Amino acid sequence: MATASQGEKKVVIIGAGIFGVSTALWMYKRGGYSVTILDKAQTLPAPDAASTDINKIIRSGDYADPTIAALNVDAVNEWRKPEWEGTYHESGVVMTAECGSAGNAYVESSYKNVCDNGIPAMHCKTSAEIRKAWPAKFRGEDAVSTLTNAVSTVTHLASPSTTRRLGQFHNRTAYLNPHSGWAEAGRAVEVGLRRIANEYGGVIRAGCEVVGLVEERGGDGKSVVQGVQLASGEQVLGDIVIVATGAWTPALFAQDGMEQLPQVIATGQSVAKVQLTPEEAQIYSGNPVIFDMKSGFYVFPPTPENIVKCAIHDKGVTYQAEQPNPNCRNDEASAKTGVSVPRTILTPGGEAGCIPLEMLRKLRHHLAEVYPELGKRDFIATRLCWYLDTPDGDWLIDWHPKKQNLLFATAGCGHAFKFLPNIGREIVNKIEGTLAPALDNKWRFEGRNHARDASTDSDLRGNEGHARVAIKVEDLATSHDLKADRFAAPQKIGNHSRESRL
Repeated sequence: MATASQGEKKVVIIGAGIFGVSTALWMYKRGGYSVTILDKAQTLPAPDAASTDINKIIRSGDYADPTIAALNVDAVNEWRKPEWEGTYHESGVVMTAECGSAGNAYVESSYKNVCDNGIPAMHCKTSAEIRKAWPAKFRGEDAVSTLTNAVSTVTHLASPSTTRRLGQFHNRTAYLNPHSGWAEAGRAVEVGLRRIANEYGGVIRAGCEVVGLVEERGGDGKSVVQGVQLASGEQVLGDIVIVATGAWTPALFAQDGMEQLPQVIATGQSVAKVQLTPEEAQIYSGNPVIFDMKSGFYVFPPTPENIVKCAIHDKGVTYQAEQPNPNCRNDEASAKTGVSVPRTILTPGGEAGCIPLEMLRKLRHHLAEVYPELGKRDFIATRLCWYLDTPDGDWLIDWHPKKQNLLFATAGCGHAFKFLPNIGREIVNKIEGTLAPALDNKWRFEGRNHARDASTDSDLRGNEGHARVAIKVEDLATSHDLKADRFAAPQKIGNHSRESRL
């Protein structure tokens, strides 16, 4: 534990992800705190954390909830500052949805909030208007391509490089936010961790798995948390303990002697990647991110490594460990209690990052809808990205109602990364009693209103009517399934076809 100066509060943060890193940064900016961050991963950023990724969407005000939209605009202003070392890229984001769907209500409210925050968004009410959010050359509408297309129409020799790069977006409405974009996710977390250690002298310890709390009974009978117990037997003490453990939170609190948390669940979202050549990446490089609020599908422009990532933001899948994970004591709770736990590249048997076969099929289908030519390409890798979800899509930032000195800063619900530069400020405000009432009410531990309204929600998932399902290992895709022709014909397994299960 870092040595605290007189008057400083000693803080133990469990988890070196978005909430933990941002909180530590803002504690040092405010002053009066001495911080130790503990993480179970042997290397940081944790290889299997949701935030350890090549990119994440950064939406500047693109929320139906006006309070979160304003906080999001503030986050983007912070992302632009030199201290984040250029990890944010303002490519623009196209928010789209099927006409008449719940997603459409979300998009329309989001568009209003963007405009109310002074951002010059472009409203797109037709397929042709949506396509104009992409560069003219990419659409094949520059002077040379227009002539080429005309000739191709006559000769029926249409050039895929010009006429089939971009989908048609039938029955969709949308808007383009030019102030949104994407960030290099893993590098951004690295930047934050380095600033905590080098600029502020904070202590960051990897390979420290928390397995319990150090508590004593207070005079009023309420438990007083004094620190945490590590798997090694060591105790790390502090005046405040902050739980920022993301999708691993339910398993941590399902252990013997801990109190299970209501209404939070770990869910896995499906991600896939396509490798482009440098020449292809140059063609796609000027494109915006697109996020479809009907299906939950989104896709990025190429990274500097010429990789295009796509994913689906929906209710996700759950996973119950059938046996304890020898690499993680916390995961034993999944096998005992049935709580969902992340199945990641660090889980024995999960090293390949396989996703459900059905989700792989959906990813290819939606990718082909947006970029027809990329839909014909092999995927080079897949991944399950694990969220901690709440029923209403709002985060959990509050004191434990039965344990003093224990604060939760978790349940990112798949959209917390966007707030890396400023969410820690709000967490410190909660600690100091200055959090805005509107946010305090949203993020409280108990008594939340879980009724959903797409026109005002903080978060909306694709395919809202679909039930969340538990994955089984036999339902996961194989390396063969990543091939572009995988769904051209059923693959026989014994007397049955894998395709018949989709």
